[in-house]
Amino acid sequence: MATGTGWLRLGVLGGLLAGSASFAADAGDAPRARERPPAYDTQSVQWQLLAGGLASLDGYSTLGYQGWMIGSGWEFPRLRFRFQFIAGLPRSLVDDRTEVRLDQYALSFGLDTPLLSDGAWRWSVGAGAGLLVFMRSAHALVGGVDPAGPRIHPALMTGPDTSLRWRFSRYFGVESSLAMDIVVGRPIFGFVDSNGFDPLREGWAVRPRLNVALVVFP
Repeated sequence: MATGTGWLRLGVLGGLLAGSASFAADAGDAPRARERPPAYDTQSVQWQLLAGGLASLDGYSTLGYQGWMIGSGWEFPRLRFRFQFIAGLPRSLVDDRTEVRLDQYALSFGLDTPLLSDGAWRWSVGAGAGLLVFMRSAHALVGGVDPAGPRIHPALMTGPDTSLRWRFSRYFGVESSLAMDIVVGRPIFGFVDSNGFDPLREGWAVRPRLNVALVVFP
């Protein structure tokens, strides 16, 4: 009788162990919840710095101009204020009579609001306005041409833009933006002869611009 009771106890214990092992296997095979991307602080004001490069088609030459940009901004949950300084690389515009050196600098202020803000990603639309300064100097390549002296020509720049940012860490992100700059008061380069002014390079009133920048969140 004692032997029978011992075998019964062993059988119950074995059943319990087998059930526990089966439950553990099922729990291990159950699908796990996907890890959510890190949530950065988007409920308060965030100061940020931007530095990168740009390319713009301005109509003065086939390849347009390239340059550097730096900026800073304050980002709220639904609005971002930003300042931006652009320094174009110097370039030469050459024709059969003259060579013109052209530099472009811009200082602008802008606002944007997010259409999509999900974890590390932010897609926004906005607009900006600022001052665009052209610095021009020229010299003759042939005789009989009297180029004008160096000049500084200010113009107004404004227009819409859209940007996409990937914040890949707590302190750093990458942002790409596309803008359509409307330039009011741009210079037109040409020659004056007996028939009057002969325009040679008029530039474009609407100029697409692409910026790619590293964003730092101090």
